[in-house]
Amino acid sequence: ANERLSNLEMEAARIDALPRDHPDRSPSPPPIYGTDGKRRNTRAVRWKDKYTLERQDCLEQLMDLNPSMKHNASGLASIVRRKRTKKIYIPVDEHPTYNFIGLIIGPRGKTQKEMEQKTGCKIAIRGKGSIKEGARGRRDGKPMEGDFDPLHVVITGDDQGSVDA
Repeated sequence: ANERLSNLEMEAARIDALPRDHPDRSPSPPPIYGTDGKRRNTRAVRWKDKYTLERQDCLEQLMDLNPSMKHNASGLASIVRRKRTKKIYIPVDEHPTYNFIGLIIGPRGKTQKEMEQKTGCKIAIRGKGSIKEGARGRRDGKPMEGDFDPLHVVITGDDQGSVDA
């Protein structure tokens, strides 16, 4: 994964230069642009994300096999385990009259807290319609990741098993 990360830009440029119907060139998803107007999902960016996750998986497997890797000389964790996340989109378009947010949160947040306690994961509602009109949202005023996506639930946990539960 490290070698692929170092040669990433050159290889992505080589693939992008190939004709569209070439067998080595995979189809690209629709472009996504950031607030600065630059494309956020270029081939190089997608590959970098993929290889970085692959590298992190290898490092986490090494940590499981060798407990001494978990802490460096000063006793601090040298490799941090990343959190696992899962997005579940809420079918608001198919059922516009149903109160999904109320069902997930429950009275005074009780249902959400119970689910978080049972799974050991953090459950958050994100996307369009997750914040009431006129509410401030984040304190710094910047949009959160996924604010422009359709309404969805983000489940974040320490391992994939608890996220899928």
